[in-house]
Amino acid sequence: MRNRSTGGVLACILLLGIGVTGCSGGTPVSDVRGSLTAIGTPVQKGPIEAWSNAWSKELTATSLNYSPDGSDVGLRALATRQAYFAALDGPLTPEQQNQTKDVCGPAGAFSVPVSVTSIGVALNNPSLRNVKLTREVLAGIFSGSITRWDAREIADINPDITLPSDDIAPIVATEPSVETEAATKYLSADPAWTSGVSATWPKTGNAVTVKKHSDLADKVDKTPGGIAFMDLGSIGSRFETALLSFGGGYVRMSKDSAAVAAQEGTTRTLPTGVEFTLPETSNQGYALGVVGYQAFCGKYSNHQLSTLVKSWGTFVLSSDGQVSSTYFASVASPSEEAIRESKKLIDTIGDAQ
Repeated sequence: MRNRSTGGVLACILLLGIGVTGCSGGTPVSDVRGSLTAIGTPVQKGPIEAWSNAWSKELTATSLNYSPDGSDVGLRALATRQAYFAALDGPLTPEQQNQTKDVCGPAGAFSVPVSVTSIGVALNNPSLRNVKLTREVLAGIFSGSITRWDAREIADINPDITLPSDDIAPIVATEPSVETEAATKYLSADPAWTSGVSATWPKTGNAVTVKKHSDLADKVDKTPGGIAFMDLGSIGSRFETALLSFGGGYVRMSKDSAAVAAQEGTTRTLPTGVEFTLPETSNQGYALGVVGYQAFCGKYSNHQLSTLVKSWGTFVLSSDGQVSSTYFASVASPSEEAIRESKKLIDTIGDAQ
């Protein structure tokens, strides 16, 4: 599903790829120059790389240095002049905004949603195709009470599939992550999951562990019967994924189904910025994911810097930028309403002089 006109956008991506400028409009190219430093969540590493490549190819006097050291680290860097914007796992809170006022001016920083990273259930079992899994079944698998693929609980919701009599190997990352938080939030909608919402997986006797979320794909690939919650970019075409339900029919994770869910999300504009929330229920959309944010100062120390930062934010939220991150980093766009409200805030970025 395309929720925007993409013909011109795709043409711009092709032009950007060969170094032709002029797709984004706005500030004259000659006025946008300099290097940005940003720090934040590793979840946005892929999208930021896609945005940076396209932005700097269009505006050849610009560059971006991004360090994926963590959302909290990025916020502290913004508040201490070590970064010009921060990539966050969630929207700014009033307390966090207050921490930035010494650097960003009396109003402090604001945050806007820039991407939606879909989280799927990846499988390593060649006998499993189009398998449906409920929250209740997934809760049993990741808590250790369902241990075989031909268990009655799985067979009951997949009557047309011959299930293998193989062991299930749930695989989890031990480090805290926003991906784990999203997965446990999804599971917590069913009473069968008793561990609550957490950025860290609870310990179970049958779980296979890796340290980092980025290590999951290789571990699933090497583990017969493996199953793990992973982001769409890591899954790619490498793994079969389970079909999940969000209150309607069972939905396969894809760029299109993620886009459907995003358009059904909720947008709020607050003093701290724009907040975007994926829907809790959807008939056709894939609503399990992580909303990525970027936090910017409302005021920067000089005109050249404010122009550079505003150029970045404007490009990220433009059709060019959003198609770049969808195509190259497999993330979905926030809803049209969220993008529209976010652009209004980016337009207010100025300089303190």
